[in-house]
Amino acid sequence: MVAATATEMFLVCFESLCPCFRSKRKDGSEDPVLAKDGNSLSSSEMRSISDRIPSSPLRVPASPSRFSLSSPPSRNDPLNLSLETVIKLTRNFSPALMIGESYFGKAYRMDLQNGLIVAIKRARKEHFASLHAEFKNEIALLKKIEHRNLVQLLGYIDKGNERIVITEFVANGTLREHLDGQHGLILGFGQRLEIAIDVAHGLTYLHLYAEKPIIHRDVKSSNILLTEGFRAKVADFGFARIGSTDPGQSEIQTDVKGTAGYVDPEYLRTNYLTVKSDVFSYGILLLEILSGRRPIEVNRGGREKITVRWVCLCFPLLCLYHFSR
Repeated sequence: MVAATATEMFLVCFESLCPCFRSKRKDGSEDPVLAKDGNSLSSSEMRSISDRIPSSPLRVPASPSRFSLSSPPSRNDPLNLSLETVIKLTRNFSPALMIGESYFGKAYRMDLQNGLIVAIKRARKEHFASLHAEFKNEIALLKKIEHRNLVQLLGYIDKGNERIVITEFVANGTLREHLDGQHGLILGFGQRLEIAIDVAHGLTYLHLYAEKPIIHRDVKSSNILLTEGFRAKVADFGFARIGSTDPGQSEIQTDVKGTAGYVDPEYLRTNYLTVKSDVFSYGILLLEILSGRRPIEVNRGGREKITVRWVCLCFPLLCLYHFSR
């Protein structure tokens, strides 16, 4: 449901924001992907459609197994590494091996002796005590989830003044890096659509198919990692929370966590959290994927600073379509 809605919103938004991508079919025929309601497609139909779409250098090949519940993702075996081994393999956390940085700490690439490459996230020393809850929370939640569009936990270390999370290594950087052009190539329409759908699948799993509903609370482009084939994986579960398990209650009350520009304003105002808060953040992410703009453009002034307001001012029909549904 989330994926189908996301695809529809993506295509409508993209046509409004990027006129150059509007369909110009001369024969009047409908695109095979858009001709049917996404909810009505079976796995075999999706595979058939994917096979009929011509390939191009910019388009990421569709992943038929993503639509098949019977085809589990390949998983790495859990790791049991000592702190001494991690220090040795990262050359004492060498800056040359650093691949990212977040509120929790710095992330490093680590090459194991068996050839496997993993990522490790090391907690910041200056916030060590205050990050204990986030560390425990991320470990507890990652242990319970398994999905091809979510980063896999491989192990962790909690020893002395070191807290380290070990996950699979996702080689192609973050979505935000690609939107900023840091990897050289500009993401094409097909790639952006596939990434948006991948993220929707990951969130749908968290909200509906995990053992208990999980609310990520920090869905943003820098927490979306891309594989070499431009498959997207949702990462960084430090702020995630178990949602309400009471069928008669969809919300929980909790302190506000997240990133400015992505946080659901209703959650910000009331401290009541639901899975809809992730959906709001995902909507902001869609605008970010479409436009390349950050949710808050600090170097822009006036009406252009907040991307959502900018979209509604520049494309009022788009906002009217969205809010009238």
